[in-house]
Amino acid sequence: MSIDSNPIARRTGYWRGVGMAAGVVVLFVAASPAHAVSFCVPGPGDRPETGLQGSVTLAERIQPGGFQGHWCGARKVAQHSLFDRGSFGDLQLKGDCVYASMRDPSNLNALTTGTAVLDARVPANLVVTPDTANPPNPNGKILRTRAMIRAYSALELQGNLLVGAFKDFGPTVNGVATNPLDVYDVSDCLNPVPLSTTYDTAGGNHDGWLTPDGKTYYGIPFGGVRVLSGPANAPILNPARIDMHVTDLSDPRNPKHLMTWNRLSLPPEVLALNTRVLAATNFHDVSTNEAGTRVYMALYGGNNSLGGNNNNPIPEQNQRCSNGLLILDSSDVVDRVANPKLKYISFLSWCDQQIDPDFGDGSTASSHATEYVRHENGKEYIVSTDESGGGLAGNAAGMCAQRTYGRMIDISDERNPKVVGTFKPDVNKPENCAANLANDTDGGMIHYLGFDDRNHMRLAIYAGANYGMRFVDWRDPANPKEIAYYVKERHTTTAVGETDFTRPDPRYDTENCIYYTGWNQGGLVSVELTNPEYNACLRRHPSGGGWLDGGGKNKTHISFDVVRGASGPAGELQLKDAASKVDIRMTQFSMLGSVRNACGGVPAKSNAVQFEGTGTYNGASATFRVCVQDNGEGKKASGPDRFHLTCLAGCSYTASGPLGGGNFQVVQE
Repeated sequence: MSIDSNPIARRTGYWRGVGMAAGVVVLFVAASPAHAVSFCVPGPGDRPETGLQGSVTLAERIQPGGFQGHWCGARKVAQHSLFDRGSFGDLQLKGDCVYASMRDPSNLNALTTGTAVLDARVPANLVVTPDTANPPNPNGKILRTRAMIRAYSALELQGNLLVGAFKDFGPTVNGVATNPLDVYDVSDCLNPVPLSTTYDTAGGNHDGWLTPDGKTYYGIPFGGVRVLSGPANAPILNPARIDMHVTDLSDPRNPKHLMTWNRLSLPPEVLALNTRVLAATNFHDVSTNEAGTRVYMALYGGNNSLGGNNNNPIPEQNQRCSNGLLILDSSDVVDRVANPKLKYISFLSWCDQQIDPDFGDGSTASSHATEYVRHENGKEYIVSTDESGGGLAGNAAGMCAQRTYGRMIDISDERNPKVVGTFKPDVNKPENCAANLANDTDGGMIHYLGFDDRNHMRLAIYAGANYGMRFVDWRDPANPKEIAYYVKERHTTTAVGETDFTRPDPRYDTENCIYYTGWNQGGLVSVELTNPEYNACLRRHPSGGGWLDGGGKNKTHISFDVVRGASGPAGELQLKDAASKVDIRMTQFSMLGSVRNACGGVPAKSNAVQFEGTGTYNGASATFRVCVQDNGEGKKASGPDRFHLTCLAGCSYTASGPLGGGNFQVVQE
């Protein structure tokens, strides 16, 4: 049976509008295709947006039961409310585990406060891992050491190392300010082991970054003494301010201070020519390249910056153009030289490149994230996001007050970085202010950020406050295409008329093609994409035959071949259980993809697949769930292939276990 390489392309569109009449598809091409945003075209089971792209109207928010959610090209897999504790911070994935931190807990002493350890071995049933401490936390395993209690965006994971730093500035103890940093070994991901919980970083930790080798932690404070008023043409910056601090984690049991950095250490000629760098109230985000030899920092200036000097009467101290990307050479840090220096490479203000007409005079919102990626085309880019007070408010007036963008920045010439593409939903466009006000819309902003694969990037996933998760295809870096979105329904603890707020960076489970993020009230949520072009797990092809181990002469024989075609999964399964005199046939299939339900001994791994459908049980109609695992062949096998079948309706039969003979194949089409 042949495989259609893009089986539901008609359902996920790349055009601004699609009209259908008498079977004819008419395309309405945008006037400015170089900067057009493409929409997801709804398919069966989708609940699409009814207003502007990225908006939730008042009528939708006040319907009985509150807002019911929007989704297109995406489906929720699972949700865990996390005790309705709210205040979602950040999350990280490791194997079968999800770690979820908090931003601003209302009660630091509550036993639900901290970094929760969730068991995702059954992806459709997320549970907090039971606590084995004495006495145990009745809510399960929640890391409540000094920093993990409020780790927010400084929750970082590389390899077997999980790092958390206390949000912003830690509590004062005996008159001394603290900035706790905790380090855990997560080799056994369900049972993190603390390696260090007594270290304090040199400055606060609003955001942080752990280098890919796990040896260096960068922390970004937010707040404190910043830009001060001064005479014209002479911006004054507190020379004692820490714009970034660096910690050595080469020995994770003994973190050591490496250096602090203040922007006044930039070359005098840079400071003299670029008062924008001096004027920014804060830095916000930091990342590095794979080798750790480059640091990419987000300057938090611009209009709508939170707590900023947007309208300082001294032009050189006005932050209108202070937001942007700063690139520094961090080779000294990697090489652990004495008295390391961060060497200036370049600074790009968002005012410098206005490839989108909505940029106007460059007065965009504040830079929120500057994340390094290696694109699938092999080139290096920075993907950036923005934050503003208007986007945080989410209401119609706020949407009219802000300008937020996602940018793709080519850093092939790192001394001259170049914005090559921008993305924003329609709700963020200035020309739609009147429509926002007329419909009293909630909207969001291009805010938090994740990827399908940071080192082979095609998709960026934005957690956009009130407009949820937006999945954007950047295959062409100059022409982003939104291919899916998921905006969660109102959580039961929010008032009717309100929407829930999407906060942390989305994370991707590559084995099971599932994306995780959080909602500030609704807890942890996972979703999958429904288009096989963007979800490789939907293109898994299980086939084979054999018999289950045991049973003597009365074996349970199995054969199957299920594959995704242009109209969905199709194929056949036959099972004959001689001992129980059972004959099962499946001929219609409703689901084919990664394992997400409990399936006996078949785990949720990349070499396994789950399919469901209808057929017959001894001639009577019945519905079944089947999971199979291909453990390899011959000497390379990691054990026998495994099989699990359970009857969901029409019977009560289950067959499960390793193969006693035969062979299964799970092939990625």
